[in-house]
Parts: sequence; C-alpha cells; structure tokens
Amino acid sequence: MNPLFPVVNKSSLFPVCNNNETASNTSSDVKLDWLQNKSFPSLSYEAQQLQEQREDSVTDQKQEIIESSDETADNTDDKTESRKRKKKKKHKHKNKKKKSHKREASRSPSPPIKIKPKITENQGNKVFIEELPYLEPEDAFRIDRKANIHNWKYESLYKGHIAAFPNLYRTTLGGETCIRNHKHKEKEKTRRYFSRESKRLTSQAPMSHLLPNKDSHQIESNFIPLPPETRAGAKSSGEKGENVDIRERLMDDSTSHYVKGVGVVTEDQDVCLTETEQRLNKKTAEFNRRTREEPHNVDLWLEFLEFQDTVLRYPESEGHFKITKAAVLEKKIAIIKKAMESNQGNISLKLKYLQLCRGAMEADEVNKEMENLIFHNPTNISLWNQYLLFNQSRLATFSVSKMCKLYQKCITTLVKYQEGKLTTHTLPQNLSNDLLDIFVRLCSFLKQAGHKEKAVAAFQAMIELNMCCPERLKSAELTDKTIILESFWDSGLPRFGEEGARGWSFSMDNKDLLPTESENSEKDSSAEEEEQLILQQEKEKWEAWLQIETLRESVHWLPWKPNLTEGETMDDCEDIDRLVLFDDISHFLFCVPENMTSRLLIEFLNFLGFDNCQGIEMEQENGKLKQIFDIFRLEDFKRSHLLQERAFFHKFIGNTIQQGLLKFQGDFHTKLAIVWLRYQAQNEDSKKVECKKFKKTARNVLKDPTNRNSKATWLEYSRLLSSLGGQKDAIEVLEMAIPMLCTDNDSEKEYVPAFYRNLVENVLNFPVEANLFQLSKNHVSISTENVKKCVHILTCFCENCHSDLKNPDSTSAVSKLKSRRKMEEKLDLLLQDHEKDTSRSKEEWDSCLATSQCCALFEYVFSDLNLDSAFCVLNKVQCKVFNLMSSLTADSNQSVLNQKLERFLEQIFRFKIRIIHHHMCVHHSSLGPLRETVEAALEIFPDHVYFLHVFTELEKGSMVFGRLDRFFGHYIGRASSPVLTVFAVASLIRRQKQRTELSSADPEGVPSHAGSAGLMNKIRSYLERSLELPDLEHCSILWNMYLYCERSFGHSERASGLFYRSLQLCPWVKDLYLDGVKIFKNSKLEEITDLMLEKEIRLQIPLEEMDILQQ
Repeated sequence: MNPLFPVVNKSSLFPVCNNNETASNTSSDVKLDWLQNKSFPSLSYEAQQLQEQREDSVTDQKQEIIESSDETADNTDDKTESRKRKKKKKHKHKNKKKKSHKREASRSPSPPIKIKPKITENQGNKVFIEELPYLEPEDAFRIDRKANIHNWKYESLYKGHIAAFPNLYRTTLGGETCIRNHKHKEKEKTRRYFSRESKRLTSQAPMSHLLPNKDSHQIESNFIPLPPETRAGAKSSGEKGENVDIRERLMDDSTSHYVKGVGVVTEDQDVCLTETEQRLNKKTAEFNRRTREEPHNVDLWLEFLEFQDTVLRYPESEGHFKITKAAVLEKKIAIIKKAMESNQGNISLKLKYLQLCRGAMEADEVNKEMENLIFHNPTNISLWNQYLLFNQSRLATFSVSKMCKLYQKCITTLVKYQEGKLTTHTLPQNLSNDLLDIFVRLCSFLKQAGHKEKAVAAFQAMIELNMCCPERLKSAELTDKTIILESFWDSGLPRFGEEGARGWSFSMDNKDLLPTESENSEKDSSAEEEEQLILQQEKEKWEAWLQIETLRESVHWLPWKPNLTEGETMDDCEDIDRLVLFDDISHFLFCVPENMTSRLLIEFLNFLGFDNCQGIEMEQENGKLKQIFDIFRLEDFKRSHLLQERAFFHKFIGNTIQQGLLKFQGDFHTKLAIVWLRYQAQNEDSKKVECKKFKKTARNVLKDPTNRNSKATWLEYSRLLSSLGGQKDAIEVLEMAIPMLCTDNDSEKEYVPAFYRNLVENVLNFPVEANLFQLSKNHVSISTENVKKCVHILTCFCENCHSDLKNPDSTSAVSKLKSRRKMEEKLDLLLQDHEKDTSRSKEEWDSCLATSQCCALFEYVFSDLNLDSAFCVLNKVQCKVFNLMSSLTADSNQSVLNQKLERFLEQIFRFKIRIIHHHMCVHHSSLGPLRETVEAALEIFPDHVYFLHVFTELEKGSMVFGRLDRFFGHYIGRASSPVLTVFAVASLIRRQKQRTELSSADPEGVPSHAGSAGLMNKIRSYLERSLELPDLEHCSILWNMYLYCERSFGHSERASGLFYRSLQLCPWVKDLYLDGVKIFKNSKLEEITDLMLEKEIRLQIPLEEMDILQQ
C-alpha cells in the first residue's frame, strides 16, 4: 500500500512511513536537511520514544479512538488550543513534566472512555504529522468542525464553494418545545387594556352558568357514575348481544343516522363570541326571519341593506377578522337581488341595485338601464333625479349642453303629463312642486357651471310667465304664452328685478313704453378699472388670470341686453356667452299654480343669496351658515358670496322684493313685508346712523293698511330693533303695540304671548343672538325695578290687562301669587289640549311655545333670577313633547306633526341657551349648565347650525377640544347633511391657524407645523367618511374644503390627485377647476382651461386675451 505522504528521510516533515522503507526507495544523493528545523531537535526524539513506549497499548485501542474522535473533537479542540496558549506563556519545562506524568498515568489499565479524550487531546496538540508515527495512512486526517474565518478574507475562495454546517437545534433532544415556549413567553410584552386582544376579552359575552342538579336522592361519595350512553350500550349488548350488528358499533352517530336516513340534531358549538358579535348575529337572524316571512316588504329589505353598513362600522378589534368594503358590497348586492326576485317591478329596489352596481357594471350599461326604467315610469320623480345626477357626475361624457338637453327632456315630459296631453301613467300628488324643484336644480347647476346669466334669465322668464301674466292669457296654453312672451323678451324692456321693471302684463297694456338705459355700461366701466389695477401689480400669469376671472364672474351675472337708446344691437355683444336668447330658456318654462308663485319668488331670492326669507329661526340658521366662513376666517370659500359685495346686486334684490310686494295680497304680502324689513336691517349699521333710516323705512311699511294691524309685522319690527342695539326703542314699540293690538282676541291671537315674551326679554336686557356666539361674560346689572316691572308685565298677561303695562306699583303681592298659579294652570291646560288634539296649525304651536317661555320667565323673575326655577318649567314642557314624539307612527300625517314637535323642541333649547347666557352675564356662573344644554340639544339635532356654532365657540374659549373631537368623530359619517362636516373641518382649520399665530408670536416656541400632521389626518378622516356617503359624495363645498386643506396644510402631490378625484364626481363645478389652478399654477393652467372649454364650463377670460392684456 502506497503511503499518503511519502517522505524519504526519517527526519522529514511528514513521517508517515518507516525510515527503512523510504531509504531503500530513494537515492542517497538527495539531501533534505532544509526540511528540518534544527532549533527543535528534541521533538522527533520525543515522538519516537513515545511511540516505543505506547505502541502495544495504543494498537488495541486505536480503532475505538478513531470512532470516538468525531464525538469529542468539538470539545477537545477548544480546550487544547486554550491550554497551549496558556502553557506557552509560563513554565514550559514544568508543563512538559506534567504532560509526561499525564501520559504515564494513562498507561495504567483504565476504561477506554477516559483515555479517548486524552489521546484526542494529544493528537490535537501536535503540529507536524511525523510527531505521530503510530498513525496509519488511512487515518491521517483531521475533522475540523469549525469554519475558518480567515478563508473568507481571501479572494481565491468563492463564498458558495465553502461548505457550511449550521446547527439548527442546540437544545436537548426532546426538550425543544418547552424551551422554545419558555423563550417566547419571555419575549412577549404585557398587553394593555386598550389592545386588540384585551378588547376582545372584555367584550366577550358572559359564560352561561350551570344550574345544580335537582335530583332528590343522595349520591354516595364512592359512587363513580358512567355516561348514559355507556350504560345503555352495555345494557343493550347484554340483553341483545346476539341481534346487534357489529357495524353499528364501528360507526359513529352521524354515520349511523345517515345510514338510517334520520337527521341529527346538532348542538351549537361553544364558540367564544363577543357581545357585539352576538348582537349582530341576533339582528341578522331576525332580519332573515322577517324577510322570509314578509318578502314583499320593500322597506324591510332596504332596512336590511342599511344594517350592513352598521356591521362595517364596527372596528376589527372586536371581531376575528376585518370586514372589507368589497365584502359588504357583495353581500348588499346579493340581498338586493333576493329582494328584487320577490318584488319584481319595484323601482326603488331597482334604483338601489343600480346604485350599488356602479363600481361593478359599465357606466353605459347603467345608463341604459336607467333610460329603460324612465321609459316605463316617466312620472317617477326620484328616478328622474337619479338619472340626471348620474349623467351629471360622469366626467367622460359630461358637457353643459348635454345636461341642458336632459333637463329639457325631463321638464317637457312632466309638463305634458301636467297639462293632460299624456295620460298613460298616474301623476304624483305634488307634480307642480316636483317640477319647481327640478327647475331650481337646473338653475343651481347652471350657476355652479359658471353660466349665471342663463340661470338668472330662466328665473326672470319663469316669474314673468307666472306672476306677471296678462289676464287674457291666463287660460291660454303654454306654447301660446311663450310665443307672446318672446316678443316682450326681445323688446329691451326691463325684466323682473331690474330697475324700472313693470312686468309683462303692464307692457302688454301699454305698448308705448320705451326701453330704459342699460346698467351694463356702469358695471363694465368699474370692472375695467379693477382689472387695470390687477395688471399693474405684475403678478404671475395664473394669479392674474384667477383674479380677473373671479372679478368678471362677480360682475357678469345679469344677462347682457343691447342699449337701444344708443342704437346697440345684439352684434355689439363682445362676449357671446353673456347674451341669453329666449330660445335658450324657453324649453325650461312651465306654468305653476297661483298658490305656488310665492314659493317661486322665495326660491329666486334664495338663489340670489338672500336667505332671510323664511321664518325667524330659518333666518338665523341660514344667516349663520352663510357667515360661517367669515367667522372662521376662511377667505378662499367666499367666492360664491362675492356678488353680495356689489352695490348694484343689493339694489337688484331690493327691486325684486319691492316688485313682489305689488303682485301679492293677504298673508304672503305680510310675509314679504317682513322680508323687506329684514333686507333693510341687513344693510344698516347701527353704530353710524343709529337706525334712523331703518326706522323711517319701517314706519312706511307699517303705514300700509294691510300691515297697520298686523301683529306679525309689529313683532318683527321690535325684534329687528333690538338686534340692531335699540332695546329701548324696542320697549317703546312693544308698550305701544300691546295695548293697541292685543285687545282684539279674534285676529292673530297666537302672537299675544310672543309680544309679552319679547317685552320681558328687552327689559331684562337679554343678549342678542348675534352676539351670543362671543360668549362674553361682561357683567350686566339688573335693577330690582326692572325685575319688579317684569313681574308686573307677566301678571298683566295672565289677567289680560293689556293697557296697564307702565304702572308696576298697581300689582299687589297677592295678585302676583295668584297670577303665578294661574300661569301654571294655563300652561298645563294648554299642553293637555295639544296632546289630545295634535292637528293644530303652526301658529297655535307657536302660541303654546311662547306661553311656556312666558311661564319660565315668570318663575325666573319671581324667584329673584333663580335659574333652576325657570328650568323646572322648561324641563316639564320638554318631557311632554318627548312623550308625544315617542308615540308617533310613520304615517305621512304624523311626519308633519313630528316636524312641528321638532321645531317646538328646538325653540325650547334655544331659549334655554339664551336664558343661561343672560344668567352668566348677571351672576358670573360657570359654563357647566350651558355646556350640558348644548350637548343635550346636539344629541337630538346633531347637524343644527345654531347649536353647532354655540358648541364650537364654547370649546374654543376653553381651548379644550376633547369634547369637540369626540362629538364630531361620533356623528360624522352618519348624518346626511354637510353642515356637520363643514363645522368640524372649519374648527380644525381655525385651530391650526391659532397654532400658527402663537408660533409666530413666540419665535423660540414650537413651530407651527409641529402639530399640523395630526390635525390634517383628522381633517382627512372627517372628509373621507363624509364623502363615502351617497348623499354627500357630490357635495362641492366638501371637495373645496378638502382641496384647500391639502393645499395649505398637506402635500401638493396629494392635492393634485385629489383634484382629479373631485372632477370625477363633480365635473360641473367651476370652483373645483379654479382650485386646480391654485394647485398646479402655471404648469397646467392651459390644460385646465382646455378641459373647461371641452366641458363647456363658462370662461370669463380666455388665455389668449390674458396674454394680450399682459403685453
């Protein structure tokens, strides 16, 4: 056998073979002295001597040593290497002696287990192979179980060529599981009470408790019972062991029942469910049972669909998995399909199905389905509204002209059914009212698209056709009326609302009238001056274009007419879009009943931006809603209100009201006179002119015979005086009007309690609701004489002594006590009558409201301004109203009554807030009662403008926004009105601006952008939750606020994506395109304007004209 390492000389480096064999096979001339290290001559001698001494003992144990070397090499290598390093540092000779002793000791007979590690250790200590002459060639190897780290440092070795032996399991065999679990337990952190697992644990339903056994016999302690099936099986096997089939014993219960054809009663599995999951499962089971029993109940199916949204609203921490919106949508579609199978031909279900399938079906397919439904149901108003909104919100196919054709198709189809030309389908109950709603919707669409001239012209033509129609044409058909009206439209005479307008009927009777001078020249000259100022500032192109576009839009809202006195014609019109021909609006005209002409005028005033047309409460709500951007200092949202800053616009509204007064008589004439008083009060400044002009105007109104004895007009006059700061004048007016008007008990007796309430409030110096939002705690001194006077006034109200208001000393203490008791009895009797007979008019409910307020004021002043006494009365009235509202059903008549009760309850809360604020100004009390009242009101009216405004101002003063965030977070996403979201976002914007102001005041403080990320995330949450609702996804004001917040506090990239998303849902809103110009500036100004031209959005100034003006 050839050696593995053949070495010739015995002193070679690798002494594997014997020296005799190597000497014979090699020549003597070869010298290998250079391979020897003469510095260590004793190593080979020591090795040879060691071989002779241990040769006999080692040969017997050699095989065992090689087999055991694999197991001990890992442990011995580390030990030997560390020992060698230590022993080389100190006492090398002593170490040699110790080694020799160890080797000698190993010669003694001992178990091989003890010798194996020693020999392996000696083998590991050797450096050269010739030091171990006893080693056979086939055993001349060494297993290195440690990777050599130095091999990784050289470029000659590739990483993938190096063998790696990772040790996967370093634990004891059989103990991996317990050790691994122990390690994981050490790494787990303690879960807090608000974690997901803890929430699930706390929300679990309580476990069912087992009742004790009711058996009377006693069971011995040494008795071990068997399961009943075991005993039964043993008994049956013992009795009938021969007849039992062995297969029955081998099959389980379910298999045996399946073979016999018998069903198995499965028991409910003990699944750990939370209380929320159990409640939802019970509700779902109830819906399934009811829909199975009542498959034709459409309202029940729709309620089942709404219930799926409540399932999605619960957070994923309470359930086992997260429910996605796609899964809920798929479930909704399955439910609506099941409902449509049971109710074929139902339009509401079909519309709901198309609304749900918009994301799954193609838009053209949905449009065809809607057209098919309209063809079979042409008189369904809700179907027309959905069809118009669907086509209006499709960016790919939208254009203004296309939408005008669709509106024309809708109006002409419904007018044919109204006139009786088509009788194939049944007519709705209020078809004229629905037609007017569609017309108002058309005009608002044109206004938002920038075509304000066409919208104003459509309203003017409608009013001329219905309110100013000549007597001889009232019985004519619509086509004949429109043909004659066209001649009046093209004559150049002033139309309704313009200066000097007399109406269509007056022009027919007096054909010699000449057209007046147009107002366009005056407006255009003023606009040109402002444009020159903008161009002189040398701003960027996009900014100058945006300002000129907004300026012209605020001026060009009235249709252009040629000035015939100067010889102008239609060809002289520079902007063809400002010229509105009669053919552009004639297809939208129709006749309305005489009792609806008043509503037409009110809608026109609301369209112009004058909201003070309804009752007092509506005036306050809509007025604050219009002023909300001024309160929160949001200047970018005032584009829609720029018209009101123009003097000629105010003049146009005044002309509209005055010309309307000439067309109406009776109750609406009185209401319109009240609107005229509000218009005059809105334009006055009490600090400068001291209401002299307003008083003069009011006296002229009250001189009218129809208004002279009108309690409503006098009451509104006194209220407006107090709102302008003239409380003393209001007291004089009331003291004069009560003896004059309240003696007649037959006409308008419902207004008598309101007179006394207003008089007491003015005497007590109640704060005006316009100043209530300031929540100032300025001290108001109330003298005892004023309190005594209030008691006397309310005593006169109880005794019906209206002429003795100015003599407070004439009332004795006994009469005051009697009047107090009489007031309580009167209120109780009035509430009982209203509970028995709920079919009462609005004026009667207002009288009951004013009486309850007078009773509360009587208790307040009688107990020396004790707030609790007044609250006892108001709380009693509230309980009565709550009980009455809870007993109502879902009938149409009951819904009207519910509206009256809600308004009654709203006014009670308003009065509570006012009396609390007055009490705070007198006694410097805390904000607790006011906060509790506002929160209680918001629980019933969460989207009420007045209560929301008080709530936001209250929290703003305390600078603690936790209640505000909790309230908005709870109700946003549930209310269908955008008012709640607008208030929430506006309050967050104002909070961010407050931080910016504080940081600018303190340069070393916290930077303004420190907390903007959290506020911006909250704004996004509010707006996203609101825009997910079908009723709010097409609300343009929410998209405007979203773009403003992203542009101001968020990211520009996110704002750009949001801009395109808003156009997908609201492509007709011009304000969104202007917001896009603010985002992209000059980079995409041309693209946005081209898109506006493609969609036929009104452009006041093209970019080409802008380039010419800048040059």
